[in-house]
Amino acid sequence: MDRRFYLDVNRFAARTAWAHGVMAFLARPYALLILIALLLVALARARMTGFGGSDIDQIAALVWTAVGTVLAYGVSVPVVHLVGRTRPFDAISQATVLIARPSGFSFPNEHAVVAGALVAGLWLSRAHLVAALTTLVAPAITFAVVYAGMAYPGDALGGLLLGALISLVLYPFVIGSLRDLAHGVARTPFKFLVGGGHRGSVGPGPAARPELVGESSAVRILSPEEVGSAPTRQAGPAGAVRILPPEQTSTGSIMTPDNTGSVRIIPPGETGAGTGADLGRS
Repeated sequence: MDRRFYLDVNRFAARTAWAHGVMAFLARPYALLILIALLLVALARARMTGFGGSDIDQIAALVWTAVGTVLAYGVSVPVVHLVGRTRPFDAISQATVLIARPSGFSFPNEHAVVAGALVAGLWLSRAHLVAALTTLVAPAITFAVVYAGMAYPGDALGGLLLGALISLVLYPFVIGSLRDLAHGVARTPFKFLVGGGHRGSVGPGPAARPELVGESSAVRILSPEEVGSAPTRQAGPAGAVRILPPEQTSTGSIMTPDNTGSVRIIPPGETGAGTGADLGRS
């Protein structure tokens, strides 16, 4: 059946000479650069999320997309030699072949393996727009491989499934470590690689609009000048924030997270001036 489908596509290719240029391009290895470019676009979008910040978790998932694709290709190499399926143009002498005939075996098709892994990884990363574009390009590349006479349809389909399977199955086992690594990089001098922030950050100061914390208390960002005029509570090297119950908020306790600003817990009576957003009862 696979042979019959191949011959059907091959006869179709012989009758559609007007499409040979595009299909021959898509069947060559450098057509995969289109998919790689889309992955880079997704990384750039994640890096610029939030007006100068970044979505570090998505960057970690996109890193796995790249790593998983390389791994899927690496796995496909021994599988190709283990299966040892003859290329269709070697088995069918009358086959129409549009590009230079590669050596080696046919199943799974390596182009399709790369395409399948990239598509699966991009959907896992929640880069929906780029994933949708890749989902359109990947089948075109995979079909072109059959159209150009390089592989049987089963070779292409098997490659897509193998690539996607490796990306999907290994993702839960590695994404936690990649996220930890990405967040760790964000705290080093190399934070420019991941953006150093998660969906952007808001600096302290009078212009930073506070958010309502609840009926019992609220949080307000203080400027450096205000920090010096009120008692502070240092909570370790990096500081911390503690939500106080209503009976303690009247003391105006401050916990200083860093040297640029602070968070002050204020009583309910002071929250009516639009100082923030409801957090719930303490």
